[in-house]
Amino acid sequence: MSLPSAKAMRWASLPMYPWPQPLTEQYWQWLRQRLQQLGEPALPASLSWPEDYLAHWREPGMLLSQSCGYPVSTLLPEQVQVLGAFHYQVPGCADWRYSSALLVRKSDAGLALADFRGRRAVCNERHSQSGYHALRAEVAALAGVQPFFSQVRFSGSHRASAGMLAAGEADIAALDCVSHALLARQQPALFAQLACIGHTRLQPGLPLITAASTSAASVARLRQAISDSLQAPELQDFFRLAAINGFSPLDLSDYACIADTAAHWRGAGMAQW
Repeated sequence: MSLPSAKAMRWASLPMYPWPQPLTEQYWQWLRQRLQQLGEPALPASLSWPEDYLAHWREPGMLLSQSCGYPVSTLLPEQVQVLGAFHYQVPGCADWRYSSALLVRKSDAGLALADFRGRRAVCNERHSQSGYHALRAEVAALAGVQPFFSQVRFSGSHRASAGMLAAGEADIAALDCVSHALLARQQPALFAQLACIGHTRLQPGLPLITAASTSAASVARLRQAISDSLQAPELQDFFRLAAINGFSPLDLSDYACIADTAAHWRGAGMAQW
């Protein structure tokens, strides 16, 4: 029995933000129908919900996903193409760029980042631009390569970082500003205990990506379908809840600044901070 070809095994996912899953699936079904109209073959019937994001993003059959700018620019540049990025209508965003909200407990709401020298930070994970690398760049502006925090812990997710702050297990965290806005809607009691004391510098927002093996014609159809979706009346509930209000076509070169900044601070000796 012959195995299915790699071309026939195609996958789509939108795993990065805590959007309502039924509405996210509805969004994919709309994109799927539009892609069919544009002539795109072999479309997955439904979204995948991967647990191992890096493994998923490396699949040659990945048709569409959303990633983070750090892995795209440092770990995946040979394996993916960037389609573009959504625009989000939340504090800390500007067109296709975004920042991280610096969150603390409400009792520390009057402090600035410089006041957290010697205190405890929590990050979601080391490959996160918003939760780790953005905060590292801000700390470097204050302390250079010298240790700044007394402890840097890793929680596994932005949601878990917020929980650790509220529980007193850490003192400051950087949360992707879109995640911050969406999670605060979902867990108002938790986020009522926290305060935002500022935002990191703007960086390219979370990229929509496809496999490096995806043809130029398919890339064009994907960008067209995503752009067209913004005008679809039946998707406005999804866009409202997802805080999406635009889309910009981009490519890998737009994310090189993220890799460059990380390489600069590693080269300067700021491996531990």
